[in-house]
Amino acid sequence: MTDGNLSFETEKCLIFGKGNKVRNLRMLKKLTPGELADLADVPEEYVESVEHQKTEQIDTNLTQIANALNIDVELLLDSSMCLDNHDMYLLHTILQNHKTELNLAQLQTQIMNLINIILYNNRKHWAEMRKNSISVLCKFERRNCARNARKSRDEKYAPFREYFKQVQYERFMQYHRAGKMLSANSFAMWYLAHKSEEMPIPYVKQNIVNKLVQLAQKNNREFKKLLRVEADGSVVAAD
Repeated sequence: MTDGNLSFETEKCLIFGKGNKVRNLRMLKKLTPGELADLADVPEEYVESVEHQKTEQIDTNLTQIANALNIDVELLLDSSMCLDNHDMYLLHTILQNHKTELNLAQLQTQIMNLINIILYNNRKHWAEMRKNSISVLCKFERRNCARNARKSRDEKYAPFREYFKQVQYERFMQYHRAGKMLSANSFAMWYLAHKSEEMPIPYVKQNIVNKLVQLAQKNNREFKKLLRVEADGSVVAAD
């Protein structure tokens, strides 16, 4: 983790260093690519790859490199603050004005003014991005909570559903062997009249009948499909 304070040498390296920031900071600390890789616990090939390309996205390895260099990972990005054409024009104008007359104090003031304007113009955009990010996170959390609730509900009802299905299958096959069809409604009513005390029905009292009928209908569809598959297999075997 970084200590939150940049040394003067690090600031100079970030502002005036030419080329890749990771490479410049590594050399400032007099580390080889292999030594930085060891400190960051990343492959040496990754360090070499980062040092030979423009860094625009944060990933786990880059974060570990930043921690090893004791710097915030965002400061390693080449696109952490983008200047649009208008901003670049203003900066170009500032620098052009100082080609003929070098006034460092005025140059400093103008650049600071430009930075303030850029920050002002982008503040609304950043606020909107933050709002959108929070909205996405809230939506993800709601989905996660709903998923966990469904999983918990499934775990609660699973033992009963398996037991109910087993009892229904046995009775379904009895009817089938007798040349009859067991309807979902009749089985649900039969089950309520003969329910086992060892396997309580988990549904609320007002909704028990509807839930049992729905469950029996689903099971019946599976049983009928199984019978069709077995019948088709018998035809193939006979051929």
